[in-house]
Amino acid sequence: MSTPPSVDSWILPIQISVRRWNIPLTDRERNLLEYALCNASDELIRHPLSGATMRIRHGTAVFLFDLPTQTQILSGIEHRCRELRKFAKTFFYADVDIDIGNTVPMRELPQEKLDEASPFSMAIESQSTDFDLFLRMRQASHSEDAVLHQILNYIEEHLLEELTREDIAQFVHFHPAYLSRFFRKKTGWSLSEYIVQKRIESAKEMLSQSELKIGYIMNHLGYYNLSHFTRTFKKKTGYTPQQYRKKTSPHKMSIVRGT
Repeated sequence: MSTPPSVDSWILPIQISVRRWNIPLTDRERNLLEYALCNASDELIRHPLSGATMRIRHGTAVFLFDLPTQTQILSGIEHRCRELRKFAKTFFYADVDIDIGNTVPMRELPQEKLDEASPFSMAIESQSTDFDLFLRMRQASHSEDAVLHQILNYIEEHLLEELTREDIAQFVHFHPAYLSRFFRKKTGWSLSEYIVQKRIESAKEMLSQSELKIGYIMNHLGYYNLSHFTRTFKKKTGYTPQQYRKKTSPHKMSIVRGT
């Protein structure tokens, strides 16, 4: 059985819709920017509060729940909304309208609903929203982890190729600027730092387990300047590539040397 919410616990719905695009866009570009706007709404309005965010027809819906008091809810939301408007205008070329709904005290919701559903589902049902929409929105909080898993897999699969932020953003239908913010929020790493770290890990493995030439390893991992590769490797490991190989592979190995 779910723990009953505090009598001071509130739910707040917010709707974000695009009033006007300020540049000509193809359908695909508009779709990508709408997806990015949804993600930005989650980060700038919802985060770090409990709740969920998802795209709806012609816009985005944000639900904040388990909030402490009605006064505290409203004190910072308008500022967050102003920040989102400025962000959307600057990065997504869009003028947006943001409607802050009425707060709903969770204590007014039937106890059987508390036992059967999450606060998110109650928030949506309390706003008389289509139940099919609720079912999709209840899964929205899990979608970020799924997207992160896609990003990590894509990086792993393309690590030995030229790998750009734009390529990854296109793969997951993110705006490149939002991709960087999303990745740092979920992992604590910048996207570029993570890619460098994964490449250095691959370099360490090849240096210690093969006799491949350092120049070959460097080029294989997308580095074309030996000084840069050496500085990066030493910054991450404390050793130059030559020192690391000597430290981890003191004896000759029987692996065929690469050309």
